[in-house]
Amino acid sequence: MTSKIRCFALGGLDENGKNLFVVEINNDIYVLDCGIKYPTKHVPGVDFIIPNFDYLKEHKKNIKAYIITHAHDDKMLALPYIYQECPAKVVTTRFTARMLDFAAKGLGIKVKFNFDYVEGNCSKVIGLHKINFCQVTHSMPFSFGLSIHTDQGQIVYTSDYILDWSISDPNFRMDTNALLAHSRDNVLLVLSDSNNANIPGHNSPNYRITNKISKYFEDQEGRVYISLYSQNYMNIIEVLKLCAKLNKTVVFSKKHDEIQVMGLVNEFNLLEGAKVKIEQIDNIHRVQRSNTVIIVMNTGEHLFNEICTITSGTMDSKPISFEEQDLFIFACPSVHATDIIATKALDEIYKTGMKVLQFTRKDIYSPHACEEDIKAMISIFQPKYYMPIYGDFKKLLTNGKIAISLKKYNYSNVFVLDNGMILNIENGVAKMDYSNKITVGDVFIDGLDVGNIGNNVIEERNKISNDGVVVMGITVSSKKQEIIGKPDVQMRGFVFLKESENVLKEITNIFLDQVRIYLTGYYDEATPVEDKIIERCTRFVRRETGKSPVIIPKIIDIDK
Repeated sequence: MTSKIRCFALGGLDENGKNLFVVEINNDIYVLDCGIKYPTKHVPGVDFIIPNFDYLKEHKKNIKAYIITHAHDDKMLALPYIYQECPAKVVTTRFTARMLDFAAKGLGIKVKFNFDYVEGNCSKVIGLHKINFCQVTHSMPFSFGLSIHTDQGQIVYTSDYILDWSISDPNFRMDTNALLAHSRDNVLLVLSDSNNANIPGHNSPNYRITNKISKYFEDQEGRVYISLYSQNYMNIIEVLKLCAKLNKTVVFSKKHDEIQVMGLVNEFNLLEGAKVKIEQIDNIHRVQRSNTVIIVMNTGEHLFNEICTITSGTMDSKPISFEEQDLFIFACPSVHATDIIATKALDEIYKTGMKVLQFTRKDIYSPHACEEDIKAMISIFQPKYYMPIYGDFKKLLTNGKIAISLKKYNYSNVFVLDNGMILNIENGVAKMDYSNKITVGDVFIDGLDVGNIGNNVIEERNKISNDGVVVMGITVSSKKQEIIGKPDVQMRGFVFLKESENVLKEITNIFLDQVRIYLTGYYDEATPVEDKIIERCTRFVRRETGKSPVIIPKIIDIDK
């Protein structure tokens, strides 16, 4: 009798980020990655979003391991929150474990993970199943893919990867021998990256920047500024190695970045023995201008905000002077969600008078498999079934069509799923389970608040951002049935006060009218007086202005 296998995602399908995939073999649950996604402007005030993990709460005794493939936010940053309620072994590399500890500390979460370390190429028995690990090439060092052995065949999870046989750095190099060795066994299912499925050809060498920037480092007469994503350690290491080779002094724009990056570089020998000179940002004027490389790094839109801060001279440290012979290398191509702030950052750079070298996504690819990489990976493993993962539906579908183009596959053995949909595998046959679906959704992280921010709160925040807020307060005595003090009505982000005297006057009159009815006792006790005030004021304001501000009445009764 063969095992019963279920594969499904709590996040990461038809969306960018929030990756959390589950392989369930009988009662053993293996959680593959556990990440966040960053909110759009339509979700104001939310720091980031993690998957709804009710399923893991309900079955936490069956969780055999969290397997975290690399140290990116979309793969690991939800774990500190989920781990608190659903603890289990965390299988990952020492580098990723260190990054997880940094992340939990930065989030203010006190948690002690139970780490089980793996190397790039090894095997472990976890629960009742053997799992092979294989280092892959990605923008984080020591990234890996994995295969879970079952009595029906291997389930391969590629994670993020690039096929680049020319890379020599052992910290980023794919272990080709291990990959080929694992591919010789019966492969039941491959779950594979879709992020760059829409890009023809191979990714390599377009994700690397050394050849694109080295001549500018060599010939530069002034300072070189370069902006990099802090989660692309491949590019960071490239810059540091180039500076070591050319005897340049590196300055990080933030002390925190210097401490973390150089601490990891030294601990894990990421420079392979190369020596780089480091100077602090406050001492930048002590270094010859033509020998200075300033690294500006952060995540997402925070990076572009930081560029604006530095170029406008409003940074916490001493302002930096800019000269015409200086060069700013914009090596952080924006994505759709950050286009506006990235354009603003570029404008601020140009205002300094520096020379500017801008790279786009056509110049620097994101470090994910492109069309030919995907074809090669499928051809290596020759799986019986194929499932695209990571990315919006269009990219998942494109990945699936790439598999179908290889002729061995068709619409019966390539599965494009959504979060919560279940793929059942039994007796070597995979089928969709259309009668059951796992509960999925978003959990909002807002400061230290986890999961208590509902749609009503988000709706109110959007209303405030669009139409403003009206706050009104008054003090009364219910025993004396009288108003103690004059009403105070404040309008913010609603209408310009000098042009809204009539609106303010009428809102105040409605407020007073309802308060007087409340004090006489002649009102419907089933409906709170505040609700009645909101209802009447909202109708009036919408009729007069076409806007729907958030209205907050407050009645202070000194007798209650």
